[in-house]
Amino acid sequence: MRASFRLFNRENIFAAAFIVILITLLWLIFTILEPFWHDFMWALILALTCYPLFTRLKSLFRGRGGLAALFLTLLIFIALVLPGSFILMNLGQEAKDAYRALSKISFSEKGLLLAERIRGSGLQPFLERWGIEPEQTEGLLLNGIASGLRDVPKMIGERVSAIFKNLALFGLHVLFVMVALFFFFRDGSRYAHFLVGLLPLERPYQERVVGAFSKTVTAVVRGMFVTAFVQGVLAGAGFSMAGAPVPILLGLLTSITSFIPFLGAASVWLPASVYLILQEEFLRGIGLGLYGFLIISTVDNLIKPLIIGESIKVPVFILFFTILGGLKVYGVIGIFLGPIILSLGMAFLTIYREIYLSVPTGKTEHDLPPVENAT
Repeated sequence: MRASFRLFNRENIFAAAFIVILITLLWLIFTILEPFWHDFMWALILALTCYPLFTRLKSLFRGRGGLAALFLTLLIFIALVLPGSFILMNLGQEAKDAYRALSKISFSEKGLLLAERIRGSGLQPFLERWGIEPEQTEGLLLNGIASGLRDVPKMIGERVSAIFKNLALFGLHVLFVMVALFFFFRDGSRYAHFLVGLLPLERPYQERVVGAFSKTVTAVVRGMFVTAFVQGVLAGAGFSMAGAPVPILLGLLTSITSFIPFLGAASVWLPASVYLILQEEFLRGIGLGLYGFLIISTVDNLIKPLIIGESIKVPVFILFFTILGGLKVYGVIGIFLGPIILSLGMAFLTIYREIYLSVPTGKTEHDLPPVENAT
């Protein structure tokens, strides 16, 4: 006699109740910790980046992990806070002075002066060949450039005001990041072993997932540093060619501000461009502005996908849109979360292919079919 299948037996009811309780508790934990997820993610990124240094310090302190974690956390805090405080203090004073100076300028007169410079530079005959008369040039400058510059003081005031209004909240989140970073250093290996052990995968596949995660974080950090260096070099060259004062210092400042989400490279080249225009170096100022917009700020979107894609072996064009989508969905932390989610997704697809489709492992983790050359 065939044994009858009972859906609502004791074991199934207990298993279903356990799963419901577990999911409810996990959801409650997620809800409680939701305000701090961004802080935890930044702490995790810093911990993964600096963990090799922590292991060296731990051996230097004779295995005292707590002391090594405290020392490295304080070192990172000082390295981040001192430059950031210096930049913010100078930014506040410079922005205040710039707002006062720009508010007193007659931008209409600057627009007329620029129109006269264009007439005397030999550009007007070239413009007339394209059907642009002197009156149209003057109107374009008055209604376009002049009105745009007129909005600069307001824009500077609003941005700086927003930064300083949120400064206390930002400082509180930095404190949360440092606290989490200390515990990630001290107990991170224990946390990692516990979480990895929960994955329903065999040991080699668990190691592959962990490797994809850590490799992606390292690649993103490397991409940020390389991008900052390239932006600094390009900015220094642009400032030098445009005749801006202290071009090397401005290039270095561009590299530093490229790491700061609410500033970026534009916080350096845009004021420098406005400064040149106010010094009646109109063509140089406008040229520097175009160079900054098209070259300095754009290179960020090109270098990062190339470096990260080469490290984690995913198509660059997919990674490019993943970074942009991560920024839109998650904010600044999306620069990391986008590539991490993509890399983990590709790792799990590869594992699925090997386990369930019985496809042997290729030379790379996320290998794609080769592209046939069209002849």
